[in-house]
Formats: sequence, structure tokens, C-alpha cells
Amino acid sequence: MVTPRTDRRRSSLTLAAGIFAALVAALGWRAWVVTRDADQQAARLAARLAAPPPPPPPPPAAPPAGSDADLPLGQIISSRAPAVAPPLRLPTADGKRFDLAGARGQVVFVNFWATWCPPCAREMPSMVRLGAALAARHPGKFRMVAVSVDDSPADVAAFFAKPPFRGLPKGVTIAFDPQAGPTTRSFYCVGRGACGPDDVKFPESYIVGADGRIAAYVIGDRDWDDPAAAAFLESLIEKG
Repeated sequence: MVTPRTDRRRSSLTLAAGIFAALVAALGWRAWVVTRDADQQAARLAARLAAPPPPPPPPPAAPPAGSDADLPLGQIISSRAPAVAPPLRLPTADGKRFDLAGARGQVVFVNFWATWCPPCAREMPSMVRLGAALAARHPGKFRMVAVSVDDSPADVAAFFAKPPFRGLPKGVTIAFDPQAGPTTRSFYCVGRGACGPDDVKFPESYIVGADGRIAAYVIGDRDWDDPAAAAFLESLIEKG
């Protein structure tokens, strides 16, 4: 005979058995999912290990040709496509004016410098010697012009009053373009594409051929006593 109490006990046991069976099933499912995920992760790791390594990153791009980054300092650089030199008409230390247009047919060496520029002062003695020697050897065929960007001509006179010059150099024209004015900036821009606001640095030299085109340029100072400099200029002079 089944009493109400017995019936409730049986119901409780049946419910407990159902809950236990459900819990066992849930744990089994969870264990299967964990095992499946672990197998997938292991397979992905094995695939990555078996794959070839990725290629190394490409090297940095080389600077564009003609930029300051790849131009040698202190060397004569022949212009790739010689451009017509811009106008240059400036007052000179002897109270006259120098006009580049009037020097057509001559090789003209144009140097931009300043008394406060140590590299300019370093190269000036050898540059003056070269200019005087070529002017004497090739009268009427060569001209050297040193364009000062100083604010005051008095600073330039004081610079040349000291040794080794002891006065304005002979065979070299000293011209003035205060504060690197339009003449200086146009030469830098046309000569080598240095057209930015911070591209004008000193010293810098431009060699204008007899045809009025910029044949070569030098960024920074150099030893102008080097025979290679005279040989290059004389080759342009002889070519006319």
C-alpha cells in the first residue's frame, strides 16, 4: 500500500534522479566543448608552426635623386639638366654693379657666403687663390663672384682686412645680396631645386658656363687648391 508520504518520497527520488542525469549530461557536453576547443587551438598552432615565416619588411625607401640626403658635400656636382642661370645683378665692393647677363661667353663662378659662416671662412682663402689664378690664365674668359649675404658691407670689409687677405682680393668680384635676398634664393631654387624656406644654407657655389646655364654646383665648403677643381673649370673654359 502506497501512502501519500511514500508517494512523495518516490516523486522526490525521481526528480533527484532527473536532475542528476541532466547535470551529468551538461558536464559531459561541457567536457566535449572544452576538448573540441583545445583540439582546434592545437591544430591552429600546428598550422602556424608548419607555415613558412613571413617575409621581412621592405627596407626604407631611398631618398629621391637630387635631394640633400644623397648629394655629397664639398664635391663638384655636374647638373643633370643644366638650367639657364637666373638674373644676377648686384652692387659690388668697388662701388660698381655686377651683371651676370653681361658676362655671357665667360665661365662664371658664383659663390654665396657670409662672414659669420665658419665653413665659408674656411674655404675662402683657397677659393680666392683659384679665382685669381684662373682669371690671370684666362683673361676675359673666367670670372669669380663671391656674393655676401651679410647685412652690412662694413662686415665684409673687416673680414678681408684680416690675414691672409689684408684687403679686398684681386681677381675676385665681391658682391652683396643682404639677408639672402631674391637673387640668392633664385639661384638655389633654379640650380638644384632647393626652393624651400630653409633650403638656403652656406656656403654654396654655382658654376655658370659660357652658354649662361648652370653647369655644376658645390654644396658646402671644399678645398679649392685641389687640382681637380682647376681642371674642371678649365675644361669648361676651353669648351667655351
